[in-house]
Amino acid sequence: MLTSRLAVVGERATVVAFEGLGISAFPVESVDDARTTVSRLIRKNEHAVIFVTEDIGKDLTDVIAESGREYVPSVVLVPSSSGSQQIGLKKLSRVLKRALGTDILKVE
Repeated sequence: MLTSRLAVVGERATVVAFEGLGISAFPVESVDDARTTVSRLIRKNEHAVIFVTEDIGKDLTDVIAESGREYVPSVVLVPSSSGSQQIGLKKLSRVLKRALGTDILKVE
């Protein structure tokens, strides 16, 4: 059963800060651990949005792309405590360019 819960998956230093906001935190140690965790969260369908840190998410493009075929849960890449790699922003820029015919964000 889907509720409006949020989850965050990534390095411990980044995700534990989200727990104080009521977001379910899933710290992972490796890409394989993250792959298993994100796949499980998607299958369980208990979260509306799953945030994944860019450091981890850049290696999970297949899992994230597969989740994009459904409306929920939505998997969103967010910067980690080490800073932004602009992966999420670049993806948004590509989507807007395809939809509008121009790159209004000018990030690529």
